[in-house]
Amino acid sequence: MAKLFLRYAVMNAGKSTQLLQIAYDYEKHNGLSILCLKPCIDSKANQYIISRLENGVIKRKADFLTQPDNGWLYERIYNEQEAAQKKGKPISLILIDEAQFLSKENVWDLARVVTYLNIPVICFALKVDAFGVPFEGSSYLFGLAQDIEEVTTRAICRFSDTPKKATIHMRTVNGKPVFEGEQVSIEDDCVIKYYPICLPEYIRRYDEAKGIRVKK
Repeated sequence: MAKLFLRYAVMNAGKSTQLLQIAYDYEKHNGLSILCLKPCIDSKANQYIISRLENGVIKRKADFLTQPDNGWLYERIYNEQEAAQKKGKPISLILIDEAQFLSKENVWDLARVVTYLNIPVICFALKVDAFGVPFEGSSYLFGLAQDIEEVTTRAICRFSDTPKKATIHMRTVNGKPVFEGEQVSIEDDCVIKYYPICLPEYIRRYDEAKGIRVKK
């Protein structure tokens, strides 16, 4: 029986790299048919799924971009499977990058995909945004996914004097850390950037920016 999988981690932990590796193994080594998707809200790299390694040289075009509407994703995958079966190569796996941007309705549709269409779905996502607030897609994936694991690639804090595991990411605008704003703000080449950071380094910067004084 197919399962809904969630693989989560902070930015720069290798989520997209792992997705692309799985896609390569299924398609090139095993000759199987798969779907690689990402939400339409993710405008970075247009319709491509990219790895941050080698400046995005490792990439694959998404088969389609998901729309947030109720029932849309199940209907689209159902039609894709119908077409694939007619060609004699049914879809063996669905991989979704940036799954934190999925809507609540999308996640319920994926639960229906594994239940009624018996196609495994692996979602790669962030847990929270740069302000520590859960994304809608991530929240429902944590609630509904049958298999949940942290991506094991170790993302190292960029601000600690000693190597520490990053568990959150920090947004900067023109090089300055920011701790409020829109939840979705896609990284670009100059103005907006994100950095993996450990919780203590994040909290110190957060409290300083907010003027919070804590007894020590």
